[in-house]
Amino acid sequence: MTHFNWLLDGSIVGFYLLATMVAGLMVRKYVSRVDHFLVAGREMNIYLGIASLAATEFGIVTCMYTAQAGYTRGFAGAVPGICNAIAMFVVGYTGFCVKPLRDSGVMTIPELFEQRYGKQVRWLAGVVIVLGGLLNMGVFLRVGG
Repeated sequence: MTHFNWLLDGSIVGFYLLATMVAGLMVRKYVSRVDHFLVAGREMNIYLGIASLAATEFGIVTCMYTAQAGYTRGFAGAVPGICNAIAMFVVGYTGFCVKPLRDSGVMTIPELFEQRYGKQVRWLAGVVIVLGGLLNMGVFLRVGG
């Protein structure tokens, strides 16, 4: 059974939270409208888009379980993390699924569904996304614990 080491583990978590807060405070002057926050004013270049995708997908839980898998299983444990990094690069660089979304002028996937299929599908997509997010948070808490 492992225990939370306040010096080592706490400093990692604390550094992550501090770095996130500092980054947020540094860029808050660029965010004045909702579309700036949600879609970066539609002015993001490809390299910043890749970095944003990586930052969104790679959080503290992902960092910790990937590190643990690499430590306990060696290279085999690191393969999923490497595949994830490659997938993020390919999606970011090619614009796969992202380019049509940007070209449509919407800010959210449910909004795209409303354009194509109607309000009921948008509402249903929103409910599915909320439920998926709640379930995901429960899984992450369990994995983190």
